[in-house]
Amino acid sequence: MRWYHHWWAIVILGLGALLALFLALFVFYTIGYWRQIKNGEGLKLRQTFYGNFDRSIKTPLAAAKPGRAELEGGGLFLGNPNAKISIVEFVDFKCPNSKMAAPIMRQMMAQYGYKVKLTVRLFPSESIHPGANKFAIVAACAAEQGRFWEAHDALFSNQDAFSKELAGEDYKFLADTAYLDAQKLKECVDSGRTGVKVNRDYADGFRFGVQGTPTFFINSEKVEGVVPMSEWEKVLAK
Repeated sequence: MRWYHHWWAIVILGLGALLALFLALFVFYTIGYWRQIKNGEGLKLRQTFYGNFDRSIKTPLAAAKPGRAELEGGGLFLGNPNAKISIVEFVDFKCPNSKMAAPIMRQMMAQYGYKVKLTVRLFPSESIHPGANKFAIVAACAAEQGRFWEAHDALFSNQDAFSKELAGEDYKFLADTAYLDAQKLKECVDSGRTGVKVNRDYADGFRFGVQGTPTFFINSEKVEGVVPMSEWEKVLAK
């Protein structure tokens, strides 16, 4: 009897075939993911794995309380950079609650900006608010022109007026409203280069236990949802 007629040989050959198939699939998908990352498609990858995050995660991730520098993450800020009070806000430009919070935060900073550092980070929940990724990328591109806060206000103020994927007329309107160069804005968005910043903010928010927007960290203490001006005054008027 030849060796490959034995039962143990058949088992070994079968296991070998399964292992070869597994390795082939592993290499195939690894190369595919690497190409997506290389081509700036990290947002698509992120949504593949975490697209239903806001719907599926019910409790914060168990983790040590993050420090100030970690929370701020070198993000865009308003106010006093050396303030003792650090507020980090995770926002979604398509979220109605983030929109509701935006004018309150502007009012708060106008009144208490000298004693507060407000850092805004991007947390677009594409599965809940379609088009949120594109809005976040646009805001990050506006930052390249030094107009993040103008774009921040324009995107929230006109949240319902813009098309889901931001068409040509939307860019023109946004450029006029936020004092942006429309051509440079479109070129930046099409390049996808600010997707790295959006991905990093989202990943950090996920790590810090952000479940929805807006979420605030006041000197590392997490507060979820829209905070009325009266509550900010209680904290900041001391």
